[in-house]
Amino acid sequence: MNIPSLIIAGALGLMLAAFSLLLFAAIVFNLNIGKRYRRRLAREMERLRLAKMLAALGVDTSAWLHSERIVDIHNQMTRCAECAQTAECDNRLASGDVDPGQIGFCDNEQSLKELLEKQKHTASAER
Repeated sequence: MNIPSLIIAGALGLMLAAFSLLLFAAIVFNLNIGKRYRRRLAREMERLRLAKMLAALGVDTSAWLHSERIVDIHNQMTRCAECAQTAECDNRLASGDVDPGQIGFCDNEQSLKELLEKQKHTASAER
C-alpha cells in the first residue's frame, strides 16, 4: 500500500472508532434518561388508584412500567385520574375484592384484562 492509502485507511479507522464510542455514549445516555423517566412515572402512578389496582391484580408495577409503551401507560394513568367510579374502586380495593372478571367499573378494564392476558402468556412461555 502507498502512503495516501494508509493515511485514508487510518483516518477512516479513527472515524469508525470515534463513531462507535459516540454511539455507545448515546445509548448509555438514553438508557439513563429512560430509567429516570420511568421512575418519575412510577412516583406519579403511586398517587393514583391504578397502582393499587395493579397490585391487587398481581401485576408487578416495575415490570409493567418497563414492558408497556409509554403512551399506553399515560392513557391508563389519565383514565384513572379522570375516573368517576372512585367510590366503587376504593371499596373494592379496600375489601380486597378485585376479580379481573368483575372490574367493569374501572375505566381501564380492557387494558388491564389485556395486560393480565399478556402476563399469563409470558408466564407460560417461561415454563
